[in-house]
Amino acid sequence: MVELNQIKMKQETFNNKAEIVNVLVSEWKMKKSSFYNTPTNKQREKFWTYSRCLRHLMELRQDWRLTDYGRERHSLHGVPLN
Repeated sequence: MVELNQIKMKQETFNNKAEIVNVLVSEWKMKKSSFYNTPTNKQREKFWTYSRCLRHLMELRQDWRLTDYGRERHSLHGVPLN
């Protein structure tokens, strides 16, 4: 099931984490500082690796959609909600 949904998504290649973060910021209105270290939080960059950022972006595109009020879940792992 996952493979079928990934085929439906447009194929993109990212060379590094910064490119993925830029897409998350532009498409999903997230803050860039959420994925990098800040003066008060030094652990974010260790957690948000390239593969985690990519997985997060794919899950957002697959299971969520943007509304005027924020994000809304429209499916659960590719299966539409009733």
